[in-house]
Amino acid sequence: MATVNNFERDTEYKNHRNKVFRRDANEVYTYDGTSEELQQDTDRLSEFIRHHLAVQRPRLDMLNDYYEGLNFNLTRSQRRRENHMADNRVSHDYASYITDFINGYFLGNPIQIGTQDEKISEELDHLTDLNDLDSHNRSIGLDLSIFGRAYEYIIRNQDDEIRVYKSDARNTFVIYDTSIEENSLVAIRYWLAETNEQQDDIYNVDVITPDATYFYKANVTTNLKLIERKPAERHMFGRVTITEFRNNEKRRGDFERVVPLIDLYDNAQVDTANYMSDLNDAMLLVKGNVDLSDTNVVKLQKEANMLHLEPTEYQSDDGKVTEGSVDAEYIYKEYDVQGSEAYKDRINANIHLFTNTPDMSDENFSGQKSGEAMKYKLFGLEQRTAIKEGLFKKGLRRRYKLIEEMLKLNNELERNKTLRNVTYTFNRNLPKSLSENIKAVSQLSGIVSDETKLSLLTFVEDPKAELERIQQEEADELERADNREYNFTSQTEE
Repeated sequence: MATVNNFERDTEYKNHRNKVFRRDANEVYTYDGTSEELQQDTDRLSEFIRHHLAVQRPRLDMLNDYYEGLNFNLTRSQRRRENHMADNRVSHDYASYITDFINGYFLGNPIQIGTQDEKISEELDHLTDLNDLDSHNRSIGLDLSIFGRAYEYIIRNQDDEIRVYKSDARNTFVIYDTSIEENSLVAIRYWLAETNEQQDDIYNVDVITPDATYFYKANVTTNLKLIERKPAERHMFGRVTITEFRNNEKRRGDFERVVPLIDLYDNAQVDTANYMSDLNDAMLLVKGNVDLSDTNVVKLQKEANMLHLEPTEYQSDDGKVTEGSVDAEYIYKEYDVQGSEAYKDRINANIHLFTNTPDMSDENFSGQKSGEAMKYKLFGLEQRTAIKEGLFKKGLRRRYKLIEEMLKLNNELERNKTLRNVTYTFNRNLPKSLSENIKAVSQLSGIVSDETKLSLLTFVEDPKAELERIQQEEADELERADNREYNFTSQTEE
């Protein structure tokens, strides 16, 4: 296939790739010391922030750009070499499709939190409603899918409420100790506060330790040296209150590995679009004589969509006159339509293959498919989601461990109770047949309890409450039957 734009050979693109995909662009920060030692070593903290800002932030910004549809070819400043030719820029929203599909499949249905203790269940329901944790979990899952990591910040606010927030993965990181347990020593949040008259960037920095939060300012001109901006605030969680969630062991986003394929697909479509645009302005080759001295005649010929050519006359020695040949045609690059479309189809198939996401334009996904049939088609995605689920549970356990400490500190939870026995159930968001669901559950009679059967019905959100309603309806029906029997007996005796 003829390459029109030469995007694949651009040194700018290579430099861009080398910058955002450095080996240390996804490094896990560690410190050989205690949390107190690190908090006091502000120079070392500044080093971590400088490295994150210069090395890790570009990768995270690039991944966010792709999710928002700002692919490299669309945002690059360099145009084509030929200034007179078309320079179309297109981006294909593969990153958003992959992220939204996987996140919806993984967390589209709320996570069910189970416990046998009614007091704990009431407290967890209150926290879920107060923080809208179902939406919060999906927001955490979105960052996981885009950046490969997500950060959750838990605080006790002025209203004495436990609040759970998401901290932007682009300006948050955790520093761990060097032990095998990988304990959190310090978490750092930073954001651009202002740009002064000298165009220097000034950042606000929060350093969260297991005991307190410290507040600093940092100026780029002073090499991000930390200067206190307000007194520290103590907290009583006893742990670093920012929890890192990981998408996988390597902290890679769901579409990160196919970014080069997305660029290739964009390039191929750009080449096609530019070819079609340039075809309209193809160069006209004239073989023969055409009178261009009279501009009015030329204009009339153009408006009439015709070209009058005069053949060259040759006179031989014997006086015989011979006319030369005349011809006119457009010059343009030949375009291999079949080869080009096959090339783009192959890239499209590889993007879906390597991300384990289905191509919904594929005929194999047309028509009505049951949930069980879809499971087989999404087998690869299920394997990836199983890994996400295990790591997400790890983050949830740390979340509720922090919450447990604070509840016990404020006597909202008895000392002999714990949230460590709470179970987490993830329900895949798949199209399901209601009749198949009911039929499958009905076959479990005598095998599992009624509450378990109700939990398997996709349209029952709270099995325990549904079971109570059933028991209440049975009691009401029994009472009505007794009243009817009593009235019948009274009338008979009369």
